[in-house]
Order: sequence, then C-alpha cells, then structure tokens
Amino acid sequence: MVRRKNHRFWWVCLLSSIILSALNPALGTAAPAKGEVVFATSSPNFFQVGGDPATHTSGFPVLARTIFDSLVYVGQKSDKILPSLAKSWKIAPNWKYIEFSLRDDVTFHNGDKFTAEDVKFSIETYLRKELKYLFTPLWSRNIERVEVVGPYLVRIHMKGPDPGFLGRLWWSTGMMPKKYREQVGDKGFAEKPIGTGPFKWVEYKQDNYWKVEAVKRHFRHTPVIKTFKMVYVPDHSTRLAMLKAGEVDITNVIGPHTVEVKADPNLRLELGKYTSLTALTFADLTFPKEPSPFHDIRVREAASLAIDRQGITQKILFGMAEPYGDFCSPITMGHDPTIKPDPYNPERAKKLLAEAGYPKGFDTVITVTPESRYWVEAMVSNLNAVGIRTKIEVMEGGSYVQGFITKKFKGLLQQALWYHAEVSAAADASDHFLSYMPWCYNTTPEIQKAIVEGSSAITDEELKVAGAKISKAIRESRNKALLWANHIPYALGPRIEYWEPEIGAIPASGFEMIRLKKPFQ
Repeated sequence: MVRRKNHRFWWVCLLSSIILSALNPALGTAAPAKGEVVFATSSPNFFQVGGDPATHTSGFPVLARTIFDSLVYVGQKSDKILPSLAKSWKIAPNWKYIEFSLRDDVTFHNGDKFTAEDVKFSIETYLRKELKYLFTPLWSRNIERVEVVGPYLVRIHMKGPDPGFLGRLWWSTGMMPKKYREQVGDKGFAEKPIGTGPFKWVEYKQDNYWKVEAVKRHFRHTPVIKTFKMVYVPDHSTRLAMLKAGEVDITNVIGPHTVEVKADPNLRLELGKYTSLTALTFADLTFPKEPSPFHDIRVREAASLAIDRQGITQKILFGMAEPYGDFCSPITMGHDPTIKPDPYNPERAKKLLAEAGYPKGFDTVITVTPESRYWVEAMVSNLNAVGIRTKIEVMEGGSYVQGFITKKFKGLLQQALWYHAEVSAAADASDHFLSYMPWCYNTTPEIQKAIVEGSSAITDEELKVAGAKISKAIRESRNKALLWANHIPYALGPRIEYWEPEIGAIPASGFEMIRLKKPFQ
C-alpha cells in the first residue's frame, strides 16, 4: 500500500526551496517585463543544438512550434490535422507519395519568400544522419525523395506507408529557409535560427533558457504578447515558489502541488489530458545473453502486480493520472475501454517470484530523472515489499537521454510509451517499439510485425483492427508494465487571462494564444 508521509514531504519541499533559492540562478530574477510571459518548465529546454530543429534528438520540441511552422498544424482539440504552410495535401494510393499545395503569402523572419524549394531543403536537412534528428532513422527508411513540382507544390515520394508522417511533421519538423541556412551554415543557424512561426528568435543560453519575440503579423494567429521566455527549472518546489513570487507566469506542477494551487486565489490550474502513457521498462531484456530474473515473464508479471497503481495515482499524483491497461489512448483507433490494468496483488506477485526461482527475491536498480523521483519512490516501495529490492539512481535529463539512447542502463527504467497520442496505433508504437528508433530500448518480433502490418491501415476499420493487434502484442509480451495515463497540470499566475494546453499534446505549446488580463501588463 502507498503510505502518505505528509509532514516529511512538506518539510523536504520547504528545505529544497530554501537550498535551491541560493543555488539556482533562475531564482531571484525580476518579474517579467511589460508584455513578456515567462514559462518555467521541468523539462530540459533544448535536446538540440541551440535553436536548430534538425538536431532535435528527443524530448519536447517546443522551439520547433514556436519560431517555426510546419506544413500542417494541430489545433487546441488535437483531434485532426489542419492546414498550416500547406493549404491542402493528398496521399496517393498505397502511399506512393504525399503532395502538398503550399501557401504563397508567407515569408520567413528575414524577409525571404517561403517556397517549395524550402520544403525540399528542410526535409533533406532532417534526413542528414550526422545531425541526429529524432525521426531520421524512420524517415530514411520511408522517404524516397522530395520533388519540387512547382513554386508552391511539393511531392514527397514514399518507399512505403507511414501513418504517423503528418503528425510528426507537425510535432517537430519546422520549415527552414534554404538560402539563409546555406549562407550561415549549421552552426550559424543554431545560433540564430529563422523560421516563419509566430515568434522570432531573440537569445538563449544552452540548456538554461530561450527567449523569443512576437512577430507583427502571422498568417495563422498573431500573438498579443510582446515576448515569451522559457526557463528550465527542474525542481518542482522552486518552480511553484517562482510562480507565487511573480517571477514566472506559467509552470507545470506535480500532483502534490495542485492542492496549493487550488487553494491560492491568485492561481489557477489548466490540465493537459492524456498527454502520455507511463510504463516500467525491463531494461535487462535488451541484453538477452546476460543473466537476469527479468528474462522470465513470470518475474515481469510479478513486478506489475506488485505496483499499487490506484494508490500512487490518487495519493502521490493527486489524481493527475489514471491507471491504464490498454496501449491505445482514448483518441487512438483500436482503443478498448474494457481492458483493465493489472490489479494490485502483492501476494500473487510473491507466488510468481517463488515459481520463477526467487522465493527470497533479488536486487535490481531503477534509473530515473529528478522530476520523476517522488512517485518512483512509492513504486519502489511496492516492489521492495514483494522482494524485488530496487535501488534508485537519479540522472539529470541530458545524461538520462544519452544513456537511454546508447542503451547503457540495466535493471528497470521509467519510460513514456507515447506522447501526444495519434489516431494510428502504429504511429504511436513505432517510436518505442521499432528496433531502429532512438527511443526503442527493447522490443519483440511480434510487436514489430504488428506495427509494420498496421502501418498500411488507412480506413477507420483497418486502423481499429491494427490498433487492437498492436496493443495485444505489447500487452502479451510484458516487456513493459503499463502503469497510467498522465494529465499534466499547469499553474497559471494572476497576469494570465487565457492559455489552454492542447488536448493530449506534449509539449503543450500554442504560446501565441496566450492573453494577458491587461495588454502589455
């Protein structure tokens, strides 16, 4: 069972805030300038070199949707793909190609005209392996070539189906000016990126903060704020303290802090619902020749049964997550609401461990990031109780990403199996279950087969069947223990009149939609 230790928790939070006030350079800053909105995030800001979206290796591509536009866009409801730099598009039979008809009235921030040549150049830049863009491994397999049909007509020839292509275009694939990038080079572009987005680049400090300025006119939506600044503050208590002090206007908060936010008349909560699916990954499956208890499926099932999902989501995450059994999200074709998560059954877990040859349990380790430690501790308490004695090792975000991608970790890992769920289950599953993708730590032939077959699905009925097969393959393999679907709470300060995160979207961008209660306050 999960035990609440409120007094200890709040004393730790208070002590952390005092210490970090002295050590964290983000604290003690002045209140935002007139017309400026400051957003504090627990997620590392970059995962890339400067402002270059083509070097984005993982994590949340916030910059790609702030100073850049893509060919398509997803609105606040996140339930459909909408036009952006492309007015329309069509997919040829059997995914032979995708043709985009482009807007002819868009210019980059430096005044260069946006044309089909820029689209061709941008896609080809994202395909350069040395830049290590997140989707290069997948797109290198799926994209044959990019053809400029006319000044505002471009055709991307495909080697095969890619149901997640349009969603990934929106998620992190900003269009770049060919002439400018060729002139300044990769390094120059990273230092001073130029796009067509609602904000233009001002300044940054790598892995610390970045600042952008609103453009005077944007084809989709012109911001009403002057400037926007995002700062990286990993400590949860520190971010909340900064919000209360008026040093930032918006921040993501954790479940325990939602109580404080709700009790403060100057603050309010906005939820980004169904933003990700948290899972426990059995890292040892990546190394089949090395001995590990987790190679036995009974041990993996025992670990899942040991976890009190309901207790953790309600008492530790304060209802900001819900136990989840299906791989498919509620907006994904093939989702089955009757599929329930594994129950909390520690006695059954102990029995399975004994059957597998571990009646006295065994020792292992779980590697996590700082922002996840508070709930991981509760989960580890559950695991320890049945004999899976687990040591917690904490790594900063950048080191964790590098270790994950290079498969340096053993034992257990925290992992999100989808961000911003898509209609196609094959699109969602490919990032973490296709062996050549950077965020796939391990997989099975059965899962990969289901994904590849499901990638050809086009009609709703085909997508439903494919989604159900993919989910079944993932659940039956037990190479991950599905835990809960997350709802990210954001706390808004008194200056903010309106900002609403996109449903299911992570990152929750759309900063051009922010309104202040008093213009240029």
